[in-house]
Order: sequence, then structure tokens, then C-alpha cells
Amino acid sequence: MATEGIQLRVVDQAVLETLDRLDRLADRPAPIMSAIAAFLVTSTQRHFERETGPAGKWQPLSPRTASRRVGRRQRGTGHILRDTNRLYSSITGEATDTEAAVGTNMLYGAIHQLGGEVKIPAREQDIHLGQTNRGKRFVKASRKRKETMRVQIGAHTITIPARPYLYLSDEESAEIIHIAEDALRAEADQASGARP
Repeated sequence: MATEGIQLRVVDQAVLETLDRLDRLADRPAPIMSAIAAFLVTSTQRHFERETGPAGKWQPLSPRTASRRVGRRQRGTGHILRDTNRLYSSITGEATDTEAAVGTNMLYGAIHQLGGEVKIPAREQDIHLGQTNRGKRFVKASRKRKETMRVQIGAHTITIPARPYLYLSDEESAEIIHIAEDALRAEADQASGARP
């Protein structure tokens, strides 16, 4: 600062109030974190819809799994993790003053995110067979004319590939920064009386 000559000092109350509001928003960013959490929910649901992870498209369903899905709401290989929409619908976000998070409370969400093996122990089970024009076929237990048999099912392992849905792409990381910048800009504009 010049100690000799002429000076102009600005002590503008509106500028000081704007800086004070921005400082308070930076100290307690709960509104920003809430907006980020909402964005995280929609971006995670978009990962389900596009069936993509950070490395690209998810591994398709095995032919056996796809064939079991034929005739149900979602057919064949489409909508990989959205057969019943339970996992998709359970995606929620939460925010505090210091963080924003997204996740699911479904127990099987982790194995779809990380992949893994499920060991199924040996067991006995009843199967129900009914006579059709194509011979004996599996039928529902509630069917009246059926034959019930007790069968042994051996122990086996099911391998579930990782299909990550909880991640941030570079574009999503940039959008989070834009959300924070927009909130600070809107707060500054509101404090100064400017229209956005």
C-alpha cells in the first residue's frame, strides 16, 4: 500500500456483508452438500440405466441367468441390475455440514458393486412336477394335480462379477465443483442484490 501520495479506501457495507455471508456459507455448507447428495443419487441411478462402470459397460448376464429371466418383467439380458428395481430404488443420498454421501441399504448391494463368490451349501428341496402336453414339467406348489419329489442339490458356488454403480466419473466430479461454485455465486448475487 502506498504510504505517500493519494489513496482510495473502500469500506463498502454491502461488500462486507456479502463476504460475511459467503464466509458463513463456507463454514456451514449444508445446503451445498444437500445439492451434491441429490446429484449423486441421480448420477448413480444413471449408472444403472446405462449399465456402465468406471471401466465401461458392465459384464452381461450369464446365458443361464438371462434365460431364467425370460417371461418376467424385464426380459433376457436387458436391465442387468434392475430386474425388480429394488436395488435401483434403494439408492439414497444424505448430507451433513461436511460431507455428501450416496448408497443403498440393500445387503446384496455390496456384492454387485465389488463382485464375489456365493457358496451355496448342499440341501434337500421339494420339486413339483405336473403332466402337460409336453410331458412332465415343473409346476407351482399350489397346483392341485402334481407330483412332489424330494431331491438333493449339491453344494455349488455362484460367481457374481463386479458391476460397480457407486463411482464418480471425471464429468461428475467437475459437476460437483460447478454445484458448489453456483451455490456460492447465487449467495453472492443474493447478498449484493444482483439478479442471477
